[in-house]
Amino acid sequence: MTAPRPISRRRWLTQSAGAIGAAAWAGCDGAGSAANRLRVFNWSAYIADGVLEQFEEETGASVVYDNYSSDAELEARLATGGGGYDVVFPSDRSLPALVAKDRLQPIDQARLANWKHLDPKFLSPPFDVGNRFTVPYFWGTLAVGVRSDHVPEEAAGFEPLFDARYRGRITMLDDPENVIAAVLLHLGLPMNSLDPGHLAQAKELLARQKPLVQAYTSDAYKDRLISGEAWVALGWSGDLLQAADESEEVRVIVPATGTLIWIDSLAIPRAARNVDLAHRFIDFLLRPEIAVKNAEAVYYATPNLTARGQLPAEMRDDPVIFPPPAVLDRCSWLASRGGEIVKVEAVWREVRE
Repeated sequence: MTAPRPISRRRWLTQSAGAIGAAAWAGCDGAGSAANRLRVFNWSAYIADGVLEQFEEETGASVVYDNYSSDAELEARLATGGGGYDVVFPSDRSLPALVAKDRLQPIDQARLANWKHLDPKFLSPPFDVGNRFTVPYFWGTLAVGVRSDHVPEEAAGFEPLFDARYRGRITMLDDPENVIAAVLLHLGLPMNSLDPGHLAQAKELLARQKPLVQAYTSDAYKDRLISGEAWVALGWSGDLLQAADESEEVRVIVPATGTLIWIDSLAIPRAARNVDLAHRFIDFLLRPEIAVKNAEAVYYATPNLTARGQLPAEMRDDPVIFPPPAVLDRCSWLASRGGEIVKVEAVWREVRE
């Protein structure tokens, strides 16, 4: 893999380059009439250079572009109506709360001529049946990164995370839902299970693993893998691919037995000021040649089936970016557990104490 991979939005850190770009674009806030001004709120480094300019040139609109660094930041901004954003990019994990609190308005699919390019596999997900509020943008998986100079080639799943040979060289995400999902999958149990017996097994394994863990971190694992400080890391496919791009010793494993799959979407806030222009922008991003530009820049999997066919072979055929059907069919979405999430959080607290 030779294509450069930018900073992953899944690291949830606002990077200086993204902040500078956002500040420069936000400076256009005074340009153009309100009727032709689009306000966009996106994760940092999550759109290709030149795409916003092209939209402006084609439509005569002015784009006000800001970045956020976490689901919580997006939810807080939408709760107050701050920014008056017209298009946002929520994660699947944030959507149930946003919909329940009436923070989003329905998408008019009839206004999206390029909807036809989307892969049916990524339509009507459980968190938005019928895609009433969302349009798929990028997707990825929960994966394992290993240092091939220390971890045997035959490792093919979550097992290196629990191997005593790597004591003190393992990092886990600082995220109870995703860690416990990975543990349940490793145990051959339903990823979203809240069964007390299943959670007890997960807690026991995590307690046994704890002395092996170097750090619980959701942002530093990539750099630790690259430097060789860590040999095994649970993380997001995009982050781990970046590490593999920077170090030939890093290998990325998408467990063949199945893993967690996530998707980020395009949505229109309830308080949007320019709904018509928002639909035009979403349809623009669904245009295959634009989706190709974004996928090549961000290096995450595009749900745009037509665009995928136009990607360079090294990206299109990468089984980490696009897991084969046999693996993808075994992957699961993270379920919204509502108030019952306290059961997962209780396991996490007991393990981390």
